Amino acid sequence: MTVENTLLIIGGTLSGLLAGVFYSFNVAVVPSLRSLKPKEHITAMQAINLKIKNPVFFLSFFGPTILLPVAAFLHRGTTQFPLLVAAAVLHIIGSNGVTAGGNIPLNEKLDKVDVSAISEAEAERIRQEFQGSGSAWMLFHNIRTLASIAAVVLVFIACLTKVEVQ
Repeated sequence: MTVENTLLIIGGTLSGLLAGVFYSFNVAVVPSLRSLKPKEHITAMQAINLKIKNPVFFLSFFGPTILLPVAAFLHRGTTQFPLLVAAAVLHIIGSNGVTAGGNIPLNEKLDKVDVSAISEAEAERIRQEFQGSGSAWMLFHNIRTLASIAAVVLVFIACLTKVEVQ
């Protein structure tokens, strides 16, 4: 297997893992959090914010940031090049950029909440502001989820067109 194909497979796989994390958050984690009492929701989200910062997650978050542009560069002059450039842009701006500029600042704000010092009513207000329907965090999360899924689809298309050409 060539270096460009190996990097494409690894970058695409890591992109798929990140898209899966974001997707599972939408279909399982957020609905589960919403079923908790407000203070429990905030406490659980604070724990998630802490535990997500680990080497395994960072590999799927930052790996494609490096590998997709390199894979695109190695495929310059091919029909896969524009697909891989688009995948890299979607990952870097749509996943990493939206997370860094949107979700992380809101997570950090939530992490400062002292759950023991607020009422259930205040916790509910914070929960709705943070992850209620139409909240900024959910908007950013939905954008990064769709961007990461689109990036994976583009990598798949690039791989399939490589197979068809060869």
